[in-house]
Amino acid sequence: MEFLTYSVTQVATQIPSLLVLVAGLTLAVVLRARLGRLPRLLLASGVVVLLVGMLLSLAWLLVLPRLYASGGSSMSVLTVARLGTGVSLVLALLHPAGLGLVIAAALTGRRPAGGG
Repeated sequence: MEFLTYSVTQVATQIPSLLVLVAGLTLAVVLRARLGRLPRLLLASGVVVLLVGMLLSLAWLLVLPRLYASGGSSMSVLTVARLGTGVSLVLALLHPAGLGLVIAAALTGRRPAGGG
């Protein structure tokens, strides 16, 4: 029962971010005419990268307690720690990459402001 409560809590806390990312991806696809080709591709790519990172993070949060609860029957604690380090490194690369792509989409194709 503890795992169920933990799992529901983890999923529930991620739902707002998931909805924002899905809405961003939907807007990038639907507003084709309003966005240029490059900004649309950058936005969609950034949102997909952020979505992959979020889903990986959520999957890790849901799997981790089960790995520890198994009592080391299938994996040693050191193996789980190494796997956690690997997941953390991937997430540390995905998040800034996704944000960078979204920022690039916001700035690409803009004209310089007129001198004032």
